[in-house]
Amino acid sequence: MKDVPGYQVHAFACSDAGRVRASNEDSFFVANLSEGVRIESNGILRFASGPLGSLFAVADGMGGAAAGEMASKLCLRTLYGEVQEQVREVRRPDDGLLEEILIEAVGNANSRIYDLARRNHEYHGMGTTLTTILEIQGRLLIGQVGDSRAYMLRQDQIRQLTRDQSLVGQKVADGDLTEEEARRHPERNILLQAVGVRPAVELALRSMALRPADVLLLCSDGLHSQMSSREIYEVVADSAGPGEACLALVDLANERGGPDNITAVLVQFVRE
Repeated sequence: MKDVPGYQVHAFACSDAGRVRASNEDSFFVANLSEGVRIESNGILRFASGPLGSLFAVADGMGGAAAGEMASKLCLRTLYGEVQEQVREVRRPDDGLLEEILIEAVGNANSRIYDLARRNHEYHGMGTTLTTILEIQGRLLIGQVGDSRAYMLRQDQIRQLTRDQSLVGQKVADGDLTEEEARRHPERNILLQAVGVRPAVELALRSMALRPADVLLLCSDGLHSQMSSREIYEVVADSAGPGEACLALVDLANERGGPDNITAVLVQFVRE
């Protein structure tokens, strides 16, 4: 296998209940797969991306406070455990194999949440969105279910890497709504797919090569519904680093009403 550049990963995560919801049903993690270390609470994690890479995820639970929080946490716990185990067996990290690993892990998370809801009446209707990015040896694999998002900030541009699996997201893709109209549409919370709601789930995937100084943002809709992509870029560009930028994004969402739980995971890749 040809040599690939090494990267230092500077990641900062922040999650907040917002100003309306009594509880926080969002979950997230930042994971160094080579060392088996992850954070699941607000803070920073810096490490060299080793041979097994890194994994980032945001999940926005639904079904009521207890059920939503349970769904998002169970989803991410399953995802991390299974990906951590499977990547140890990878010798050549080609996109096809990595896709199989993510698809299987998310499928198992879906089954666990769905079965739990069927066995327990109080969890009826539980489910969660999921946005996850696996970084390994210079490659990124982005997985998506629902309407949490991933963005790439590269040079002086921002690009949305995921497509919202929601009713208004489909309308935007079809050209029937603008991004601004979608953020205010009365049906913006209607999802077309979520983890754990049905017996099976289809993970949307895309892959791309990593470049030095790339910055990734994973966030729940409590953040991206309150600001445009360009505003997100400006906040990050005007901040001193990922920690300051992450907190500034959450603060801005709260300043605009904080109607939902807000989660941001900001990751900067620095060439070693």
